[in-house]
Amino acid sequence: MDPIDHITVDELLARHAVNPSRREPAPSKATGRHVSARIREPVARPCTVCGEDYRSSSVVTFPGGPRWVDLRREHMLATMSPWRGPSTVEGIFSDLRKAAAELAAEMGGLTR
Repeated sequence: MDPIDHITVDELLARHAVNPSRREPAPSKATGRHVSARIREPVARPCTVCGEDYRSSSVVTFPGGPRWVDLRREHMLATMSPWRGPSTVEGIFSDLRKAAAELAAEMGGLTR
């Protein structure tokens, strides 16, 4: 698959004309445990989009109800939200200092 910009799962499925009625029904209130259990099953599932081995599963609600969507690594990465955290060491240290100060304030200050 060629590198693509961030898209939603719905956009990815529409771009590849995925027929939701051919996907396995999923629990209406799927949790992380449902997804983890599905990924750990010793079943070789194909990527919903291209048919190669999948790496992630999620539940998408279609007009006919919730269905499992299994994606290979490249498709999964294309649908993940971009990283919004600090991108430099200085930014990471700044966030850590801020968190430490907030924790110290909640605990009434640090004593030595």
